[in-house]
Amino acid sequence: MEQALSTLTSELLFRLPTMSEQEQRLGLEIYRQLSSGEPVSAFELAKGLNGSPHEVDELLAHPNLKCLTYTDNDGHIIGFGGLAVRPMPHRFNLNGRRLYTWCAWDSLFIPVILRQVAEVESPPPGGSGLVRLRVGRDGIERVDPEDAVMSFLLPTAETFRADALKAMASFCHYIFFFPDRKSATAWTAQHPDTMVVSVPDAFELGRQMVATRWGR
Repeated sequence: MEQALSTLTSELLFRLPTMSEQEQRLGLEIYRQLSSGEPVSAFELAKGLNGSPHEVDELLAHPNLKCLTYTDNDGHIIGFGGLAVRPMPHRFNLNGRRLYTWCAWDSLFIPVILRQVAEVESPPPGGSGLVRLRVGRDGIERVDPEDAVMSFLLPTAETFRADALKAMASFCHYIFFFPDRKSATAWTAQHPDTMVVSVPDAFELGRQMVATRWGR
């Protein structure tokens, strides 16, 4: 499995666009401010980076960041790179603050980015009950049920080969926690270009992605 994980990691990182230093810096600041649980404005981002709102707006228009950013009607950021302040199915609690993630995998790598511990509650597709996790910056601290696994979209999927940014936009349609491998295998059998990975392997894949894309 170690070789399979290494191959999966290499293929994913090869297909994801590289962030510039400026994009990394702004993205990390968005994550930091969004983790407070409130929408984020260009003004506050500029203040946090000692820059100008105009510079922030210009950077947010870059494809690498634009595809990760969701705003409300006032132009404030309410979701970025898997983290959201508006209700979604995947609950993500930080020090008593209720946030949300776009999909299961987000809840595994965002604690690495934020360097915080998160309590996660995530529903499997079409099922009842929740998979619950405690995730820290260095690994998975608790999983319930213990046999929980995760589905994942293969980087060799046609959507990735055609356009990695568009693939990331639809990524969460394929990424879920499941209470056991049997239910996950039944679901992936009905969804081409998906596979089942263990929760520790999914965390390691996320950790390496964060190190490469965000320098954390």
